[in-house]
Amino acid sequence: MKQRESTAKGHHYVPSSYLGRFADSEGFLNVWDRPRRKSRRQRPAEVMKIRYYYRQPWAPQGVDPNIMETALGQDLEDKAKDAINRLINAPASLDDHDTATLLVYLEFQRIRVPRQAETAKQLMRETILRLAPVHISDSIHNGEYQLTMKESARFDYMRWMVGYLHPWFARMEWEVIEAEEGAAFITTDSPVSFYNPECPPPAEAGIALAGTKIFFPLSSRAMLLMRHPECRSEHPLKVLADPTLCDGVVSITHGTVWNKKMVTSTNWKLLQLAHHFVVAENNEVLKQCGATLLAPMAFTMEEPAQ
Repeated sequence: MKQRESTAKGHHYVPSSYLGRFADSEGFLNVWDRPRRKSRRQRPAEVMKIRYYYRQPWAPQGVDPNIMETALGQDLEDKAKDAINRLINAPASLDDHDTATLLVYLEFQRIRVPRQAETAKQLMRETILRLAPVHISDSIHNGEYQLTMKESARFDYMRWMVGYLHPWFARMEWEVIEAEEGAAFITTDSPVSFYNPECPPPAEAGIALAGTKIFFPLSSRAMLLMRHPECRSEHPLKVLADPTLCDGVVSITHGTVWNKKMVTSTNWKLLQLAHHFVVAENNEVLKQCGATLLAPMAFTMEEPAQ
């Protein structure tokens, strides 16, 4: 029987249910558009979506080309919504199913966004040029020929990456950080951000480096901070051995409250690691971390001290 094609046209690469955690009391987000250097207020459903972003027109006959969008909305994102609620409000209540859901969600949220898709295309292009015969690569560099990456390359990248990151996530120490009263976390169109003090933003460090931390804002009030156990004893650029399969038990702590200065410092890092869009519950939070209507040089300012 032929499967009916889904009709949703606007595909979110960051779920609206997640973005709603950063909305103001009226249900609006304050959005900072980095390339245009403009801010606006929008509903979560109107932000971070691209027309037919997950559509695969090359799908076999009888298979919904939007099957990825349907599966994400009906399965993973709904389950992750409940798991994130428990992670924020009652981390001790998380069971193995919740942990597995969060690991898959974090991995897919990391690799699905346009920033990672662009990075993947660039890496593929560089690899092709490096392996191609010299006369071919020279012709491309000289503009005689054009090398264009197909849209399917983004799906190839996601397929290659699925299953690689979550063993790293599982071995890390998880900590749920709370923002003090009067402070608020932002989030971005690249919400699972990799940061290493030895690789200043906008560069993103590899997951295998001992000093690499992962920032994942959970809401305006809370953030998930993930660190390797070796981060306190090893050089930040030391390459760790590939993780082995774990028993599914993740170490989670909570109760730490960051003051406004520490929250703002982290928001600055998140902003530097964004692709195009940054959102917060109000414009004041955006301005505090550097998202202002100033010249582009505002984004190369010195990192705020913690």
